[in-house]
Amino acid sequence: MSMFDQAMQEMKLEVIDDLEQRIWARLEPRIQQELRARHMSIADTAEYLHVSEQTVRRMVRDREIPSFRVRNQILVRQMDVDEWIQKQISEGR
Repeated sequence: MSMFDQAMQEMKLEVIDDLEQRIWARLEPRIQQELRARHMSIADTAEYLHVSEQTVRRMVRDREIPSFRVRNQILVRQMDVDEWIQKQISEGR
């Protein structure tokens, strides 16, 4: 590979890296907002975790995962469930 080709390749990689960083900087807030906005019912949360609804109700009751009520319905943010999963993984459970 000639020096010119090598310089072009390096420049190309720098441009690609810069573009990836710019794109991620613009997308990350939108992704976070979407995750925060996604609310799941007890049934949805149970399906998401592959456990029974009773298990999710117990987790909510024991405050393992945060929840909130809208009228009589208990809702859980997907982001909170994902954080709980990461915590379980990092603790080696």
